[in-house]
Amino acid sequence: MVKIPDIARLADQLRRRGSWLVIAWIALMLGLCFPYFEATRNANERPRILQAMALVDAGEWAIDGPAARGLDPGPDVSRSREDGRLYPNKPPGTSVVATLGVQVARATADAAGPTLRRVTFWTRALGGLLPTVLLAWVLLRRYAAMFGPAVGAGAVALYALGTPAASYAHLLYGHQLAAALLGVGALLLVDAGAIEARRGSAPTLAAAGGLLAGAAVGVEYHAVFAALPLAGLLLARLRRPGGPIVLLAGLGGALVSIAGLAAYHARVYGSPWSTGYHHVTNAEFAAKHGQGLLGLGLPSAEAFSTHILSADGGLLWWAPTVVLALYGLGQLALRGEGLAAEARVHLGLVVLYVVVVSSLSFEGGWRVGPRYLVLVLPSLCMGWAHVLSQARTSIVGMTLCTVLATYAVVVNALAANLWPHFDLTNIHQPVAEVLLPLWEHDREPYDLLRMLMGRSGLVLVVVGSVVGTWIMLARAGEGGLRMAAGMIAGGALGLLLVQGTRLVEPHPRGARNLAYIERIWEPP
Repeated sequence: MVKIPDIARLADQLRRRGSWLVIAWIALMLGLCFPYFEATRNANERPRILQAMALVDAGEWAIDGPAARGLDPGPDVSRSREDGRLYPNKPPGTSVVATLGVQVARATADAAGPTLRRVTFWTRALGGLLPTVLLAWVLLRRYAAMFGPAVGAGAVALYALGTPAASYAHLLYGHQLAAALLGVGALLLVDAGAIEARRGSAPTLAAAGGLLAGAAVGVEYHAVFAALPLAGLLLARLRRPGGPIVLLAGLGGALVSIAGLAAYHARVYGSPWSTGYHHVTNAEFAAKHGQGLLGLGLPSAEAFSTHILSADGGLLWWAPTVVLALYGLGQLALRGEGLAAEARVHLGLVVLYVVVVSSLSFEGGWRVGPRYLVLVLPSLCMGWAHVLSQARTSIVGMTLCTVLATYAVVVNALAANLWPHFDLTNIHQPVAEVLLPLWEHDREPYDLLRMLMGRSGLVLVVVGSVVGTWIMLARAGEGGLRMAAGMIAGGALGLLLVQGTRLVEPHPRGARNLAYIERIWEPP
């Protein structure tokens, strides 16, 4: 007798495994290529790598000892008045994680020891790629449960591959590590503050959430501003049973992490309140950070334009899908029933950091998009999930999503895998002036596929990211041939928008800038 399979059970197993397939796809798209250019002496990475090497070799925080091997740390450093030695001007969290990468690099090297390229590869993998993949897994589990597996997968793909998060997953800037710590910490605090949270579990969730969110400050100082909406969330729970305990648990968890950072400041700079920004060695950096509160003043239209609207580094040019996410978060925050509290936290984080970056006296150096907004980009996932769930039966809605998603994934895939750190001094439009020419000139980065099979993985990554995102959106949509035709047209229009960046007038020195990039290109 032939046994008839349980179709419902098989479908459920496929859905469960489908989540892992989505995460594996994202990890492959983000991890296959390794853009590395030693001649650039990346000032945001080099001091952290040197500090990690010093911790492993000598157990010290300073980066000007023998462990540095004479490498130039670049301008992003500070000099302590306590001992006169050099340290990164950033908090030490990224360096601590990078020590694991240094150890792996040494364990996999030959007798001569690891090259700087090998050390950079492993520190980036553990300090940028791994936090991004783990964060994507957490977000997918959460929003697949709320909105369905297909919608959840589409939302996470838009975040991981269609925003500057893709570029920072390839770098040791600390942005993705901080985003993962804050993102997961915020979700734990949301769960702790939920009405349905059990009294026994709520304090534990709050303590863990506070610990992780506080740890984000040890990676990026500006993560401290996230305390405002997160504290508001716990204060709103104060009058409910167990509210004071939950608030104290969250605060206690955060203070543990902050105490660790304060101890580092006291040891290196002589005071828990003294940061690396108070001791920067570069005169230009010192002047900018000396304005207002470490470079933070009142919001200005110029700063808002720089970080949100400008064609070189504005968020809308790198992730236009953010408009959809904000619309979705706004809807949920106003009438999301059980999801309103979480949506308000996410919306509050995004709006708050838009205000913060609009108040900065500096632009952020080498970057893809607005660096200091990357911290809260995970908060957009809930908005994307809501929009996809609402638009899945709308041909116009899904077509619009496909247009914006296609453009966003293409430009971020090119940036992440070709040149993930623009010096925008001589660039008006990075896609048109740098990325498309590099693609057309067949420039290719180091990649694992080339190492294993002798073939370039760049085309696989760019095409795979775009086609995979189309599949995620198609799975989220519901409709027949008309829906399919609309989404195909949307994909084509999105590709045309990428070419449309060429309409922006290039910088007079853009060609010289491109020539420099190609001159120092690796592999040669």
